[in-house]
Amino acid sequence: MRYFISSLLVVTHLCAFDIDTTYKSILEFLRSSINSLDIFLSESNVSIKQRFDISTWVDTALETKRDTEFKFNIRAHLELPRTRKRLHLFLQDFKTKNSIDYQNGRNLKDSINNNSYLFGLQYLTKTGFHYKLGIKFNTFDPFAGAAWEYTHHFTSSWLYYGFNAKYYAKRHLDTLAFMNYQTKLSDRDILSFENSYRYEEDLHHLHQYLHALKIYHSATKDEIIVPHFEIYCDSDDTRSYKLNYYYAGVDYENTFYRKWLFYKLSPAVLWRMENDFDPSYRVMVSVGIRFEQH
Repeated sequence: MRYFISSLLVVTHLCAFDIDTTYKSILEFLRSSINSLDIFLSESNVSIKQRFDISTWVDTALETKRDTEFKFNIRAHLELPRTRKRLHLFLQDFKTKNSIDYQNGRNLKDSINNNSYLFGLQYLTKTGFHYKLGIKFNTFDPFAGAAWEYTHHFTSSWLYYGFNAKYYAKRHLDTLAFMNYQTKLSDRDILSFENSYRYEEDLHHLHQYLHALKIYHSATKDEIIVPHFEIYCDSDDTRSYKLNYYYAGVDYENTFYRKWLFYKLSPAVLWRMENDFDPSYRVMVSVGIRFEQH
């Protein structure tokens, strides 16, 4: 709890000085740096519109029958438009699991020190395939990968499916396949049945299965409410296929103080196999900042 209170104190301290000027200075630095990199890679300095999206946030997970956990996250997607809009830079934190239990540390300092990130270049083709080259930090593990996704539309619904495969020099093969069926309930509501399977060759050949039923409700432009029910299963060389947990909860996301500051509240009930499926109560609190150029 003391780490969560410290995070709130940091936010309060930020509000005490000219946060807008600081934010604009960082945003301008990002614009200049990305533009210079784009010119260097494309060998062209023609004027062109920039697009990027960078977000960073801290998750705090409190759950009965478990220790409080923290995780530092970052997501960055940077277009390099002078390279014929096909070359993108990406940066993201590496998740060891697809489930809600992907935290790597028991406190905020540990989660930052023990966390790892993927950084690299992504090349988009006209066929829908994406090719990636990059590095997994922390363990300095280079990787190459390919991804493909497609959306098949029906009258008022659609099927979104694809795969993402990476081969690491140290971790070896890591693949993810997904298939989501979504239908429009109203102008603000979408019903989604989401399924994914992940295989990791590293360690004991982990297989992960995640199934979720969600309703995405857009209350306002910045306010999103997502009630959902989730089932997570896994297996490896040491144990057979098993049901790990049931999950029922609601995600609420909105902005505060400024449009580029956001928070997310996720109260939930879990029935875990490790607790003989007795219910445990969980809340995830996330606070972050977003840098965007469109």
